[in-house]
Amino acid sequence: MFRKEESTPDIVRLPDGAVPAIYFVDLDGTLLSTSSERYFLKHLVSTGILSPVAFLRFLSFYPLHPVKTVREGKGWNRNYLPGITPQAVKREAAICAGILLKNYLREWTFQSIRELKSRGCETVLISASLQYIVASIGEDISIDHVQASDPVTVNGSFSGQLKDLRPWGRNKAELMRRICDQRGVQPADCAAAGDSWADRFIMRECGCAVAVCPDRKLRKLASSRNWRIVEGRHTKWAQRKKQGLLEHFQAGWTV
Repeated sequence: MFRKEESTPDIVRLPDGAVPAIYFVDLDGTLLSTSSERYFLKHLVSTGILSPVAFLRFLSFYPLHPVKTVREGKGWNRNYLPGITPQAVKREAAICAGILLKNYLREWTFQSIRELKSRGCETVLISASLQYIVASIGEDISIDHVQASDPVTVNGSFSGQLKDLRPWGRNKAELMRRICDQRGVQPADCAAAGDSWADRFIMRECGCAVAVCPDRKLRKLASSRNWRIVEGRHTKWAQRKKQGLLEHFQAGWTV
């Protein structure tokens, strides 16, 4: 039985006691206790912006590409976006960001961001969630930089594809290294906070790692490496994502 999530962060420091140059923070499960994009999808359906036909088309990509789903995780599929204007996505993402921060913010993570920013550390929100959602959340809490899944637009319309790498698994570590290179910083001088096994790559490369309400496998790794563990209930959204969306459809598109 996990203890209640800690509310006051100890100071996040590198092994030598220095303030990290950059603090890389995951979004879903780490800063928020839910899946931001799953919430966004439900919002699009409930408002009628995403039609039942478009939603079913989106779901159909999973059985068509099972290997990709296993290799890249369920979040690779952005085929709900074609047919929705970028302006509408940006507007609705901003609405959802406010609700998510109000109802699902993990206080420990938020306070750790504030504390490190106050000491001159650059903060980066790095997430596989949709760029529009992550950017809105980052702006609302004064994050310095956002790295997220950036959708491709062709002639003003979404293609369903992504620009560059999707920040998940090994890709998240690669994007972290790129950011460090741009700033002339070593990963060993940075800190990373994550909640899931897929976050292990970026966490292992940084000089300081914090496992926030981690899943079982990440908890075991964190314990073996003596990483800080912030206690709390893990967000098992990834395992429930597809099931939850199907239940949403069967219930008549009500949220």
